[in-house]
Amino acid sequence: MNLKEIKEKYPDLSFEEIDQDESWEEDDSGYCFVIEAMPKHKKVRATVMVDDLPRVAFTGDSVGIRKMLVKWSINRDHLAYLAYELGRAEMALRDGSKFLQE
Repeated sequence: MNLKEIKEKYPDLSFEEIDQDESWEEDDSGYCFVIEAMPKHKKVRATVMVDDLPRVAFTGDSVGIRKMLVKWSINRDHLAYLAYELGRAEMALRDGSKFLQE
């Protein structure tokens, strides 16, 4: 899946490509996600990190980001962790508390 396909499939999310990588292939170091709460904008951001470098950030509703991530080939444990963190970020937006990813 490339960024153009993701943008077309999830029009409710905004995307910021940080570092171009045409292949979007996982390297030996693997990948992870950094979840952020953006209280000023009332949105959540998930940044994909590959080889410890940010590649693309998805911003929008936490439910929309979760739905997108469900379609990816992420193992269930990692997906459960991301859903948990997205939920925590969403609650921080609602009650105005600070959010720090565990």
